[in-house]
Amino acid sequence: MLALAGCSSESSPSAPAIGSRVAATHVVAPGETLYRIALHYGVSVGHLMSANGISDPAALRVGQVLVIPGQYREASLGAERANNSHISYGPRAERQFLWPVYTGAVSSGFGMRNGSMHEGVDIAAPAGTPIHAADRGVVEFAGQLHGYGNTVIIRHDDEYVTVYAHNLVNLVHEGDHVGAGQVIAQIGTSGHATGANLHFEVRRDNIARDPLTYLPPPSDTNAGGIAAVGGM
Repeated sequence: MLALAGCSSESSPSAPAIGSRVAATHVVAPGETLYRIALHYGVSVGHLMSANGISDPAALRVGQVLVIPGQYREASLGAERANNSHISYGPRAERQFLWPVYTGAVSSGFGMRNGSMHEGVDIAAPAGTPIHAADRGVVEFAGQLHGYGNTVIIRHDDEYVTVYAHNLVNLVHEGDHVGAGQVIAQIGTSGHATGANLHFEVRRDNIARDPLTYLPPPSDTNAGGIAAVGGM
């Protein structure tokens, strides 16, 4: 079994294109409340809380990335590159995976965060958003892990493992063979999560690697509607 810290020869197919729109997100500023944010975007507080898996309005924190339900923005290559300035997407690793979520926002990168190592990336998206297997493999674990909440771990070839955490629900079981892009779970807030997001890790020989070097940059066609909105 892999020790996780708290929080094939066939090529993998590309994630399906979803057009030029990406989910709108909002970074919470000092003094803001859920009511104020909901009013600004013309959505109900209930829908805003549901989309982000928030049960306690008082738990809102500065810097938290919120997905705005039903709101989208047009994506342009220049804008995406500007937004990506806080998150690095290179150099490319020889081994490449699919994005596990086809639309959302990278809200936290790989590396030191608040004095501790963040061994993956967080992708913010509405609760219930499908999570896809980053490549074909065998489900090594599907259940609850301390800090990670509902978690799926998939073992791939060449000693690679991918980890999908904070899930609302796991849709696969240990021993299942899954295909690249297969839906394996839904985004949620289980474990130590501050909002609806997927915590995604890439490991080889149980050593965490920067997932963004194993994923297509968001500006690439096969990266779907992923946007980068923040840093580590």
